[in-house]
Amino acid sequence: MGAVRNLAAKLLRVSLRLAPEASRAWAEAMLHELDYIDGEWAALFWALGGTTAIFRHCLREWSFGLGRVIGSLLGIQSIEGERKMNSTGKKTLGVLSGVGIALVLGVGAFFLSHPFGKMLASMGVPRTMWSHLLTILLPTELVLVFAAIWLWRRRTPMAIGILVTCALMAIHVAVSLASR
Repeated sequence: MGAVRNLAAKLLRVSLRLAPEASRAWAEAMLHELDYIDGEWAALFWALGGTTAIFRHCLREWSFGLGRVIGSLLGIQSIEGERKMNSTGKKTLGVLSGVGIALVLGVGAFFLSHPFGKMLASMGVPRTMWSHLLTILLPTELVLVFAAIWLWRRRTPMAIGILVTCALMAIHVAVSLASR
């Protein structure tokens, strides 16, 4: 065994000694696999990669453990408890995000109605309720419906928020048309 391969083996042995109990089997397996690596430099790079992976795993475990200790000393809820948002909370956040996205698109379309009206007037199209419906509201509704369909296929609750807002916009247009 050459000097480079010996260095690789020592590196993995040190990481095996320093690794916590949960990572020792992994480090031991890497040390045993070192025998099957062809070439001394390839073995060294294998050992460096293995050591890096082991220590990344160890640092993650140590930081979670340290966080738990500090949290318990300060009376703070555990990190795992904070990370886990219940299903209802995730769905509610998704629906509200969908509503927000749809409202932003609707408000943006509303602010574009005046420049579009001027553009249509410059092309000789009179500014009527129908020109407004066909150039501003219909494209906005179509974008929202296509976005909701696309998100519905991905099973995200955001689609429900977009659909609800889209339906409310359509009802608003229908009531507005019926009142004229």
